[in-house]
Amino acid sequence: MKRIWKNFQNLPIAKKILVWLLLLIILPNLLIEVISYQLSTVTIRNQTGDLIRANMDLTASNVQNFFEDYDDIIQRVYADTTYVDNLESVNLWDSSRYFTAKHTINEKLQDIMYVNKEILGISIVGKNGDVCFYDNISNSSSRSFCFDVQNIRNEELVKTALKQKDTIYSKTYSKNQSEYGDKDYLYIAHQLTDFNNYQKGPVGVLIICVNEDALKQMYHSEDTPYSTTFLINEQGDVISYPNRDRIGDNILDEAEDSVTEKLGKNQLKDAAMAYVGKLQTIEPRNLEINMKSIVGGQFYLVNVQNIKYALKSANFIAAVIILIGLLTVIVCILVSIYFSEDIDRSVKQILISMDLANKGDRTARIGVEGQDEFAQISNHFNVMMDEIAASEYQEKEALIREKHAEIKSLEAQINPHFLYNILDTINWVAIEHEEYTISKMLTSLAGILRYSIHKSNEVVMIRDELEYLKKYVYLQQQRYEYRFICTIEVDESIESCKIHKLLIQPLVENVLVHAFPGATGADEVNIWIGPVDEQHIQIMVKDNGNGMDASLVELFNHLDYRKERIESSIGVRNVITRIKLYYGEKGSFHVESDAHGTCTELRIPYE
Repeated sequence: MKRIWKNFQNLPIAKKILVWLLLLIILPNLLIEVISYQLSTVTIRNQTGDLIRANMDLTASNVQNFFEDYDDIIQRVYADTTYVDNLESVNLWDSSRYFTAKHTINEKLQDIMYVNKEILGISIVGKNGDVCFYDNISNSSSRSFCFDVQNIRNEELVKTALKQKDTIYSKTYSKNQSEYGDKDYLYIAHQLTDFNNYQKGPVGVLIICVNEDALKQMYHSEDTPYSTTFLINEQGDVISYPNRDRIGDNILDEAEDSVTEKLGKNQLKDAAMAYVGKLQTIEPRNLEINMKSIVGGQFYLVNVQNIKYALKSANFIAAVIILIGLLTVIVCILVSIYFSEDIDRSVKQILISMDLANKGDRTARIGVEGQDEFAQISNHFNVMMDEIAASEYQEKEALIREKHAEIKSLEAQINPHFLYNILDTINWVAIEHEEYTISKMLTSLAGILRYSIHKSNEVVMIRDELEYLKKYVYLQQQRYEYRFICTIEVDESIESCKIHKLLIQPLVENVLVHAFPGATGADEVNIWIGPVDEQHIQIMVKDNGNGMDASLVELFNHLDYRKERIESSIGVRNVITRIKLYYGEKGSFHVESDAHGTCTELRIPYE
């Protein structure tokens, strides 16, 4: 046994999975097939019951929504003051507005009918019996199939609605007219009240004539030997039935006297079972009934199942289950073999590519496709190899750039102390000759030289960078005889934050050289620095100059600094390259320009 286990442990992972899958599929399936035959009858009955209850919940929800849609119509009519305002004129028999008011109400009711085709008719009855209506069957406001216009004021439904604030539902009626054919319908009624004069009581009644066929579609039932679904009200009247001949019956007529003495849900269940049993000549003990309350107990959705019929095919179903089980085992074995071979192929591809990468082949990639774990491992490996290759390339470029920078530094090196001393000497000469403007310019130039020459790549506080920038702007204003205005705004909360030196000055220089003089005659450059979120600082340089060409804007916004040689780049290119080298993907550069000026935006990490 130990030897077998040891040999199993030494198998490749794909074969291990295959062995486990076969064991876990075949043994449980054999056990299930033996037990399933004994339990099939119980299982079918339970599952049938669960399915029926789930279907009843869904069907009951559909029927509930059906009645709620009519509640929405009632609420819309109730909330629309047009009905009540015009109904007041009808109730008062105001001869000047009577017919106009009735016509207005009829048109409003007709609009409702256009939207709700399942409604056969809709009417509003005034408290004096005056009727406004629209009939979908006759397509008329003068002839009605649904309503007895002459006698509607004496209808019990109208009288009850005028006394009761709740929605009232009638039982289902049938009518046959040679002109319009057979129709089954029920009424939904609700009193109308003027909210501004509610103390005067109701002003009328809204009555909706609902097509029973539309209600029947909500539960999609057929009267079959094994199942029947229908709708009753709390008085036991059959509101909707698959066989329309049964509509209008009362299930309590078939119940025993003891059932009808105290009417409730259980009594209705017993009565419904007796009713369906008599119709289909089935013993009630072979029936199973489910009922769901609708509209707060005013209706009940009833489903009656013939259990004997459902279990008649239990032996056949059990045989089919066994056959399906055997086929399932065969299919699972084939799928397991394919699955294990697929895993084996994926693992081998991963191992081969990792071995190549280990030997130094940076072009090694794994070609496993899909969304499973092997594909994710492959994608991570490929991304890692891409990053390693990019990192090696960037490292090589960095070394080359560093070497070029050193060469340029050596070529351009001048003894800074010599420059400082000469400028200091010139400054004192200017002071002796009372040339204070020249002295101030020399002092600013000396400060600029010290700032830019000393550790040019150093990180400084933003306030120091702005002091340098102000000196530079002062010298340029002297040079251009103050033909431009420069404003600098900075959020005090970020003045002590860190920034690499000389990132802003090239942008200002670019404006002065290329953007000015502008078309406005009043050249202006604005610099704003502040936080843009918790992680970034925004630097914005905006001018009202001539603007850039669209091609140049496109070049700056998509500049690939890795292909640009630093020693050949000046101004804006230099800023873009340094941002990418200093801050990587955390820094960004963006330009927008048109004929009215240019706006350059930098974003750097909040340090």
